[in-house]
Parts: sequence; structure tokens; C-alpha cells
Amino acid sequence: MRIRVGRQKLFAVVLATVFLTPVISWGQSQRAGLGSWQNPDIGLVYDLRFDLHDAERDADGNTEWTTRGFRLSSAELSVGAAIDPYARLDFNAFFSEEGAEIHELFALFPSLPLNLKLKLGQYLANFGRWNQFHTHSMPFSTEPRVMNEYFDGHLMLDGLETSWLVPIPIYTELTGGVYNGIEGHTHDALPTAEESEWGPDNPPPGCHIHDGEIHCPGNPELEEEYRATVEDPDAPVQGKTNKGVDDLAYLLRLKTSIDLGLSWGVDMGVSGIHQPNYAYSQRVPGKTYSKTGFGADITVFWTPPEANLYRNMDFGVEYFANNEEFEVKRGEQIFQQTLTRDGAFGYARFRLNRRWQFGVFGEVFEPRNGPNVEQKRYGGFLTMNISHYQYITVEFSRYEATPTADPLHMIVFQYDGVIGYHTHGSQR
Repeated sequence: MRIRVGRQKLFAVVLATVFLTPVISWGQSQRAGLGSWQNPDIGLVYDLRFDLHDAERDADGNTEWTTRGFRLSSAELSVGAAIDPYARLDFNAFFSEEGAEIHELFALFPSLPLNLKLKLGQYLANFGRWNQFHTHSMPFSTEPRVMNEYFDGHLMLDGLETSWLVPIPIYTELTGGVYNGIEGHTHDALPTAEESEWGPDNPPPGCHIHDGEIHCPGNPELEEEYRATVEDPDAPVQGKTNKGVDDLAYLLRLKTSIDLGLSWGVDMGVSGIHQPNYAYSQRVPGKTYSKTGFGADITVFWTPPEANLYRNMDFGVEYFANNEEFEVKRGEQIFQQTLTRDGAFGYARFRLNRRWQFGVFGEVFEPRNGPNVEQKRYGGFLTMNISHYQYITVEFSRYEATPTADPLHMIVFQYDGVIGYHTHGSQR
């Protein structure tokens, strides 16, 4: 028996097959593979450190090596998964001696029309290269000091970013962002001497600056004493509950990646971030002060195809500039001071084999609002990869804050262990 189907019915069947097959296949794949998309990716990173430093001097003024002891630098819990075919949700919780906090929580829409991508929530802003890395995922142990000087650490901001993949043969991405404001975030503090004079860049021993605030774990009395000694209660304040357009921060970044044959590649980018009303005067009604940050980065990668996992090299330089307006009081007079300071951080890392990698780094920069003298910091590091999931790093550094002050030498021993899934954006 033959079944006859009219042209219209046949056309309808074909259309239904074309349009419904992908939907049915997707639904079946979700039911069949619940473990791959319904269950989130979960990971935990443990970062333990021990340091030796010569910030202390004995009674005769000679160098005395001491330690801040063992320190839980961080423990990060990451949870992330695809919500549906259109979006992904990622969460990163940070645990330290100060307690627990949210580092990142954002939704990512990776495949919007016109080569667009949208990211909204709290996350590491797409500014420069090293701002995309948590400290434990950097090849060295300590953060670049120039980032702490100009931005108070990593730019971990609340807002949204839109990225456009430019339709040209060379990978080029243009990103624009809008955020609540420019705000730095760090847990990486240099050691200080017991008898040193306290100041904005020199908190008491056992204390550190975090999110612009002094923290002395287990010693609230010392926090109050530091604030009373250092902080100006009438200094300009940052942040505003009801924000206008000029209270927001705006970012623009252009990034490109070029392959130079099979073994060599280059990543380059320029970034800028600006907040018109960065701080509000408490002395002059209606007076505000702006802040602008600029960055340019270039990184070269050598990854030979025959052994790129266990023998590779990368080196690069990142330039930073900070233009900021400050309120200055001299006697009864109040006036505005605008300072433009810049600096650069460079590094080189070579992975010899599956077990060992080593490198050097150096930076030079002018203080954000202090005397116009160059600060220098340089050193080297050696890492033993116990496996793909744990490693030990030893880092030595020398920090020259001023030409007249004694340099600070520091040795850091770092142990990192990872279980499960853990990643931070597009890094290579």
C-alpha cells in the first residue's frame, strides 16, 4: 500500500522537521546529559603563604629578619554553569582572615547577535592584563604594586560590560563598561616595622588596607587608634547612594591577539576608565573630584606545538597612568590639586618542563599622591609544579620606596592547591 501526501502537507512536514529537530535534539541532550549542564562546575583554591622580611631593625639599626608567620592568603570557592542555551552564571566566594565576601557574581550572555557579548554583576573589570587574574593565578606570588598604588588593587567593580568581536581576520575585541564607580580590592599588603610611623601607606604591624579601609584582624582597638591618627574626618568621601550619570565610571578597552607562526603569538591592548565624580568634598558644597586611569599592555607567548603544555615562555610589559584630582588644605585655604602619575610592570616566565618554571619581574612607578619620586620593585620566582593541581612557589623581591629609605627585602613561600573546576576569564 502506498501513502500519498499532498505537496502542501509534504512541505509542512519538511518545515516542521527542519525547525523542530534542533529543538528536540537539544531537549534530549539535556535529559540525557544532566550531569554536564544541570550540575554546576565547582572548584576550591587554597592559598597558604609564609614570608621572611627585613622591615625590622635592631637597637643598633642593623637589619633583622622577621616573619608575619603563616597566613591564609585566600580560599576561593567557585560555582558556575550554563543557565540555558543563552546565558551562564558564575560565582566566586573569597575566604580569608577577615571573613567571607563575594569576589565575583555575574551573568554572561556570550552569543548575542552582531558578535556581541554581555556581562553584568560584580567581577574583575576588563582593564589591562593583570586585572583579570586573581593573585593565586599569577605566575609570581605578590601583586604588582603599581596596581595597588593607582587603583587600590584589582578593579573589582559592579556594573555591566558589552564586548564586540570585530568581524575582521585578526582577533580584535572592543569592550565598553559602565560601573557604580572605581573601586580597588586587594588582600596583598607589604610588611611594616613595629616602630615605623603610621601613615596611609604604612599601617600598623598585623594590619592591612582592604577596600580603602584599615583591617587589624583580632585587634579592633588598633584599628580605632590608626584611624584617629591617620584619617582626616573632613577628607573627601567616595560613593553616593543615589547616583547621577556623572557618579558612574566608564570603561573602554581594545584588545587584539596576533599569531606569528606556529610557535609565537602576541596579545596587545589599551584600556581607559574615567569617573567624573570620584570623590565629594565635605568642606566645599557641590565640589567633586575626578579620577582617570589608563593602561597599555603587550604580552608575547612562545608555545612550541610539540611541547606547548610543558615547555613554553611568556613575557610582557603593562603601562599604567593615573590622573586624579585631590583636595588640599593649607591653613584656612582649600584648593584642588591635579596629579598625573605613571609607571610600568614587566615580567618574563619560562616553563622548563612539567615540573619547573621560573621567572623575573620588575616595576617602577611614581606614588599616586606623595612626593614625585620613583619607587622600584624587582625580584624573581621559582615554581615547582607538584602536579597540575598543586604547586609551590618561592619569590624574592626588593622594594625601594624612596632614595633615602632602606629598601625592603622579602622572601615569600606560597603553596596552592586546587580541587574541581577553577578559571578566571580568558587567560592564556
